[in-house]
Amino acid sequence: MKSMAIMCILFMYMSVACLNSFGSEKISEFGIPEDNLPAGFKLLAIKTNSTPGVNITEDINEFFGAENIGPSEAVIGVYIWGPLGQAYDAKITLINLTDEKHAQAAITNYRSQSKYQKPLYNRVDRGKEDRFAKAIVNGHEVLEIRDVVDTVGLGDVRYLFLWNNNATVVLVEGNNDRSKSLELASATKL
Repeated sequence: MKSMAIMCILFMYMSVACLNSFGSEKISEFGIPEDNLPAGFKLLAIKTNSTPGVNITEDINEFFGAENIGPSEAVIGVYIWGPLGQAYDAKITLINLTDEKHAQAAITNYRSQSKYQKPLYNRVDRGKEDRFAKAIVNGHEVLEIRDVVDTVGLGDVRYLFLWNNNATVVLVEGNNDRSKSLELASATKL
């Protein structure tokens, strides 16, 4: 009877282990998604404060502003999604702050940049588009930001998603495909 109970427990343990490994995504030690990315996206680099030649504070400068965010620790995943030299990079920026209040302050500072106070013009008919919208990523309501990236003078609309998960600020700078950009944001699991 004991051997049957041990076998059942062993079987259940192995089943749970198999289920946990099935469909698991690889996330770097820094929290940056490495695989199960949207089609065409590939991780090119992970930048941290310890990356030679990188001043991570300069890379997250847009999060500093009128609101105090306190000390920060950041990591940036850089992704390619098109031919090198013909497309801009997509990025995932994760900033760890001391608490949720400071994370919300960082979001306020980012959103308050002067470039986001100007209207966004559609490149096709030059009509105004809303700069900000709301989206859902991993069950969170997030801020969707439409930005213009000038690729070969076309002025493509690029989709960014910004939110905080407790004391962590997440900024996903996607590409001109909203659904692929949302997939990249979902890959963070935050």
